[in-house]
Amino acid sequence: MHHQGACPGSGGPPYQGDRGGSFMTDQAGGVLLLDKPAGLTSFGVVERVRRWSRMKKVGHTGTLDPFATGLLVLCLGKATRLAHYITAWDKEYVGTIRLGEDTDTDDATGQVILSRELGDLAREDVERAMEGFRGEIQQLPPRFSAKKLGGIPSYRRARRGEEVDLQPVTVRVHDLEVTDVQAPLVRFRARCSKGTYMRSLARDLGRVLGCGGHLAELRRVAVGHLRVEAALPWEEARSLRGEALLQRLVPLERVLEGWRKVMLAPEWARRARHGQDLPQEAFGSQTNCADWSGERVVLADELGGLLGVGIVVGDGPGMHIHPEQVWSGR
Repeated sequence: MHHQGACPGSGGPPYQGDRGGSFMTDQAGGVLLLDKPAGLTSFGVVERVRRWSRMKKVGHTGTLDPFATGLLVLCLGKATRLAHYITAWDKEYVGTIRLGEDTDTDDATGQVILSRELGDLAREDVERAMEGFRGEIQQLPPRFSAKKLGGIPSYRRARRGEEVDLQPVTVRVHDLEVTDVQAPLVRFRARCSKGTYMRSLARDLGRVLGCGGHLAELRRVAVGHLRVEAALPWEEARSLRGEALLQRLVPLERVLEGWRKVMLAPEWARRARHGQDLPQEAFGSQTNCADWSGERVVLADELGGLLGVGIVVGDGPGMHIHPEQVWSGR
């Protein structure tokens, strides 16, 4: 759930990394930004990082297909409690579509099932076709995807040759730009909501143009305000173990830097740690909070130590903060 102006997935300066090199964090966890190479599954990356870091709790915040490269955001330790927030943030991609060929997976790893001549395809034709994929759209997920049918991922059914009857889902494409057209290749940049498939975009663009198409290359360059420029290169990550890898984590305060921070006096901090609602008197004196309703905020103690995340509920005298995720303190 996004709240405009309050979520680092939709606002705030991009996180490009610390100039000094190593990221600092506490021993309880943080967020690791990795630049995933082609050929690795997201689950495989998680398993490797779990071994290398020697931390039991490691999870990703949105998969990348094995053939894709770019930003993979991993949550370690107590940061796993933030994973569902980060998963909901917008994603940004750059990629290449190959027109004239449909594949059974809608990407370059699949078998070509139909080929067509492109004819006199101009950039203007591509630009015009792309207009229909901006904003809120209905999108049919690829047959080879993790979408579940009867509790079974559709890619498993597709591999077994079973009928895959997926339904369209509503997604939002905030920005979609054609950056280059050198037929049969179309290069693009897209910023979109969670659950948007670039493979489906490539397939559907080919259908609109009447020539077919599939996703030839894909690179994720951002998740919310976190950018691939700040990510740890895979070859470097492979050489780090234990504390050396943990020193490269992004602390939770940086991950949530686009959110409002509510500093709590000791008595209110104690209530927050126990998951108890915080009345307006706990935070109302800090700033004008009349327009906070529905926003998620960072809860901190008097010293700025992260306590957790809460959501502002109601308005007027009854406005309060309900803690959603709470840690023990600093």
